[in-house]
Amino acid sequence: MQSTELARSLASEHAGGPTDPSHDDLLRRGIIRTDVRRVVAWLLTLAFLGGIFGIPLSQVYLERRAGDDSPLLDLFRRKPSAANLHQLEKDIEQASYAKAFTQPRFQLLLTRFGRVGNKLAVIGRGGWLYYRPGVVHVGGPGFLNHDVQRSREKDILDSGESAIQADPRPAIFAFQTALTKRGIRLVLLPLPDKAAMVAQPLQAPGAPRMIPQNQDFPQFLAELHKHGVAVLDARAGLPGTDQPLYLVQDTHWTPAYMEHVVSKLASYVSELASLPAPATPLSLHTVPQPMTRVGDLVDMLKLPDDQTFFQPQTVTVHQVQDADGNLWESDPKADVLLLGDSFSNIFSLEGMGWGAAAGLGPQLALALGRPVDVIAQNDSGAFATRQALARELAAGEDRLQGKRVVIWEFASRELSVGDWKPIDWDTPAKKEPE
Repeated sequence: MQSTELARSLASEHAGGPTDPSHDDLLRRGIIRTDVRRVVAWLLTLAFLGGIFGIPLSQVYLERRAGDDSPLLDLFRRKPSAANLHQLEKDIEQASYAKAFTQPRFQLLLTRFGRVGNKLAVIGRGGWLYYRPGVVHVGGPGFLNHDVQRSREKDILDSGESAIQADPRPAIFAFQTALTKRGIRLVLLPLPDKAAMVAQPLQAPGAPRMIPQNQDFPQFLAELHKHGVAVLDARAGLPGTDQPLYLVQDTHWTPAYMEHVVSKLASYVSELASLPAPATPLSLHTVPQPMTRVGDLVDMLKLPDDQTFFQPQTVTVHQVQDADGNLWESDPKADVLLLGDSFSNIFSLEGMGWGAAAGLGPQLALALGRPVDVIAQNDSGAFATRQALARELAAGEDRLQGKRVVIWEFASRELSVGDWKPIDWDTPAKKEPE
């Protein structure tokens, strides 16, 4: 009897607590009653208001102090519209002092203690870094799958960007047809991604060594061969060495692997096109130069400038020079044209930080013993160089005049992420000799 009275007394003292039927009813309705002290409520409110108003106001102050135009003030200068608000959001994101201060430091903590990358860089074991679109290409769905292609095209349109062509085959076949009319041979050089050639740091420890590739790549090669398109598979006949084929913290290949592919490419092109001896023999030689850099994937992580977590890598490039010591240069009158992306530029474009006149074009000229013409752009290897060539032709600059071979180099990941929009090649057919 006493225990019953004690229980009732406790229930009475804690009315509204967990044993209160009204509390159970609130829980069933998804409502949790929380008591917050007035001082805590005021502090939280002030912190929230400080973030909402303090950060934008400090942004405007710092921009005015630096003499820069403020994107926030543009909000009141331009007519409100969805496009203007979207552009304002982009401008603020790019110019934000708060983001510029906090994001690199927070990313460094995530990278150091959690091996967390970002939307561009993937962190493997042993300090290896990978370009996320390349990893997705290697391990993702087949790039020839019709549903996958339509989904990519729809996603691009839904994002407000220009329409793309996801299927690479029509563009390649159209390009080959246009070149064949002029008696020019097309050679494709799809370069495998780092995630395929150096897969171990992304795999579980003890996994068998292998060269993974997108599941549709064999079918892609078979269809190209069926249509008579010449393709050099850079995965075949790999050099027998334990040296890495790709730079540890960069998207691109090592100088040694590039030179190995160049040797195979030069032999393949010479046999395929029966190139005549050049009118003026070249006198080229190489000069070894050590180059040190952390790599473009470290740049993509946007870490603090003074970070020491990723150390620079040193490699030796072989700069191509003529007999007078001048750096090799592209020759628009050459009978071999190289269309390339950043894999062509990596050791030739000095701004990339890995040297000058030592990339795919110069090494190919050295191996062939003849001049080489180069059109290379770092991004969009699936479309950009074809577009650049087409614009020159449309402007009356016949860059294909006298060409016997066009080598089209592109990163294999472009097969999954690139724009393969066909181009209407308005090029004259090859004239028959009279």
